[in-house]
Amino acid sequence: MDKTTRIGAIVNGIIVTVFILLLTAFYIRLDKEALRDLNDFSEMLDSYIENRIGVVVELPKDLKINGSDYSQNLKIGPNSYLKGIFVKGYSLKYVYEEKDNLFLLEIPISLIRFPTREFKIIVEVDGRVVYSSERGLIGNLVNSSFNNFTDFLGKSGTTKYKFNVRISPNPDVLLSSVFFNFLWGLIPWVALVTLNNIHARKEKDLEKAASALQGIISDMILRVETGEYLEYNPIETKHEPLLKVQNAIHNLFSRYTEAIAGFKSTTEELENTMAQIEEMQSALEERNFLLINTLAETVELKDIGTGEHSKKVMQLSLALATKLNITDPEELNAIKYGAILHDVGKIGIPDQILLKPGKLSPEEFEIMKTHTILGERVVSQIPGWELVADVVRHHHENIDGSGYPDGLSKGTLSLRAQIVSLVDVFTALTEDRPYRKALSPLEALELMQSMVGTKFDRELFEKFKEVVVEHMEFSGLSKDKSEAEEISDSEGGYLA
Repeated sequence: MDKTTRIGAIVNGIIVTVFILLLTAFYIRLDKEALRDLNDFSEMLDSYIENRIGVVVELPKDLKINGSDYSQNLKIGPNSYLKGIFVKGYSLKYVYEEKDNLFLLEIPISLIRFPTREFKIIVEVDGRVVYSSERGLIGNLVNSSFNNFTDFLGKSGTTKYKFNVRISPNPDVLLSSVFFNFLWGLIPWVALVTLNNIHARKEKDLEKAASALQGIISDMILRVETGEYLEYNPIETKHEPLLKVQNAIHNLFSRYTEAIAGFKSTTEELENTMAQIEEMQSALEERNFLLINTLAETVELKDIGTGEHSKKVMQLSLALATKLNITDPEELNAIKYGAILHDVGKIGIPDQILLKPGKLSPEEFEIMKTHTILGERVVSQIPGWELVADVVRHHHENIDGSGYPDGLSKGTLSLRAQIVSLVDVFTALTEDRPYRKALSPLEALELMQSMVGTKFDRELFEKFKEVVVEHMEFSGLSKDKSEAEEISDSEGGYLA
């Protein structure tokens, strides 16, 4: 087997492996989401019945309503009779007994919402569909409603009040998701191979040109030492940086015999080189920041599905630092990179804990708390980042000493860590989470007020409210008597 054949076999193996891994990951995600959506929908349906959401009517004992006999259609518990009795259109019907009286709860279909297109769902009673996210299935027999190849991926269960619920992937959404998952897995690999080949060719060409240039320079140095006449002939190359180096060398040696002019030319070249180095340094710092920001976004995508949280924390933290007249570059850098990387330690937290939708157990919470220590361990590997490590480790400390991991209080807790901690809480409250909707800035500040004196310093919190008001006005969110004005005008800086 020749080298080309071996490489082709390796490439094909990688493609197949990547495809299998993507399909496996997609199936696991789909299974978890199906179970989650099934449980959420069942709980919602049960809550409607428990809270009597809908039309409640007391039934006569003989089940004769408006001259019609419903004794053959209605029974205690869930009912499959579809047409509304006391509501317009279709409804879910549940008959319950209370104090020796029968009551009918009708839940209009319009009140029931299934929030995702990725799955289809049906509720059935006695073998007939009484609700579905696809309205056309309502009233059909269950066996005729689930008859495509995606049904084996579905889930089923029975609610507390005996409604049978079944869920399965939407075929169109499923196929498009599989396609795009495979495409997103394949494109980076193809791009990587292509870029690697381009880089290898350029590297080889550059090495060859650099070797030739080294020989020319060695020869010219020898001629300088013997006082011979110098004339530099540049080698041909497509590498722009190497061309610049050759031009500098040409300028240097062409003015060798002109002492004063040569000295001036050398000085100018050195100044140009320093400017280039400064530009390269600036570009390097920008690239490092982008890499750090990308790392933080990767952790967030794993955690909450968004890559913007740390960026918002950084922006508001720097705005608060400016409001506090912090000008020390080291402090500002610590706040900037500490905010970006404050949750980087979560990359070491097991997924079953990090992605758990419900409340963590005490043991799980203890494991979750270690993300501050893990994050400090990562950041501490970078020389000179001791202040950044302080922010990462202590962004969950409270001024009353009740935080973690070290139980620091106001006297021992750095201002930089307090800034990032405060902004982190506000940003999290104003973002959507799987278990709740985002709060408005005003609602978030109202909630955070109860934490002043325990978690947050009062003066720092007051300054932060000014930052929130300025941020809202700058982004054009405040109009007339807006939330920004309510925050500013309220007693103590927020609404009671």
